[in-house]
Amino acid sequence: MDFSTVAASRVEAGLERSYCEVCGNVARFCKLTRCPFYRHVVDGLKGLITSSRGSVFGPTPPAMLVGERGYPKVVAGPAVSVAPELLLGPNPREWLGKSIDELLASRLSLVMGRKKVDVRRPLSERTVRELIEAELSVKPVDVELSYDGPVVHRPGFFARSMPHGPSVRLKTARVAGNPRIPKRVEEVIEEGMRAEQAVIELAESGLDQQYVTRVLSVGALGSPARRRLVPTEWSITAVDEILSRPLLRRVRRYPILNETRLHSFSALHNSAHVLLLPTAWAFELLEGWLRFPEDSPYADHELHFGRTEYAENTGGAYYAVRLSVLRHLESERRQAGAVVLFEVGRDWIPLGVWRFREVTAAALERPPERFQSLEEALERVRPRLELPLERYLAKSAVIRTLVSQGTLTGPKSL
Repeated sequence: MDFSTVAASRVEAGLERSYCEVCGNVARFCKLTRCPFYRHVVDGLKGLITSSRGSVFGPTPPAMLVGERGYPKVVAGPAVSVAPELLLGPNPREWLGKSIDELLASRLSLVMGRKKVDVRRPLSERTVRELIEAELSVKPVDVELSYDGPVVHRPGFFARSMPHGPSVRLKTARVAGNPRIPKRVEEVIEEGMRAEQAVIELAESGLDQQYVTRVLSVGALGSPARRRLVPTEWSITAVDEILSRPLLRRVRRYPILNETRLHSFSALHNSAHVLLLPTAWAFELLEGWLRFPEDSPYADHELHFGRTEYAENTGGAYYAVRLSVLRHLESERRQAGAVVLFEVGRDWIPLGVWRFREVTAAALERPPERFQSLEEALERVRPRLELPLERYLAKSAVIRTLVSQGTLTGPKSL
């Protein structure tokens, strides 16, 4: 699947809508200094960002952001923290215990250095060459950015990747610290291993998925002649898809689950309800957005042999949720059909697709509720939903298919 050719999904495109009068209903036009939702978070940070004229010094998480607009000539650059005490830890699961304000404060304290680069020739820019080694570090590295022009106080919010705060036009970047690069990463780069194989090997070696995604995005993988930067949002979804492939091949060979199970978990105004069904592998994401109730739920699915086209309705969330489900089934050595009802609350703001993966994984780590029938499980989940259950059932292709085949006994309304 070539992620470089896909547009934003329907729900991701919907995130551009806002009920805010300040930004005129286009979130990317928001001004940090005027925004009624984010202003209180950045009030204390603005002085730190603007006090150093012409340069910014601080640790990069590491985080190099690569845009997609104008591909293959895109805006890219490092994100440097002006408030290191606010940096998040490397484990996204721990972020579920943070508040929205804590997550915002951490991300909006990152100043992005903007530079136009050609993704096909990343090493032609001395600044980019300097930064790539820093981005391969598993620990934060101090970087000094010099810039010209004004500091742009406009938040960078995206559908799949985490946001950043103000941005500057980057002149040069100097890495002041010593990057800590895992030996296996150096070996994979030296060998010129095919990018897909390298992603799987690095993940299976125990390296964090966030880190592996960054290694792919900065163009460190593949044969030297074909290396290129990968837009941050594309790399996130590509890694979710790549890591799912070997899991799916194994899961299809496991014994089928002999009962219906329900796993639920909520955090950060997001709720995942995972139905595992006693059937051969099938998967469906039903994504309910309470901010867009007239359009929800959005739905994408696959049956036993998977899908080859991009999940255009739910986009990156589909691949993130599916990966968590496959990891759980692999740990159980079981095959099952999975239908995930995922609700996003009205107070959620775009902080990246990671929370789909982590909220779903957290749900699956909790002991399941067990049922003899799908109907019993659906009645248990009904009061936990804010959108009517019937809306989800009307959109569910997997449940309808399995019931029509006689594989499951569903609600009488089906």
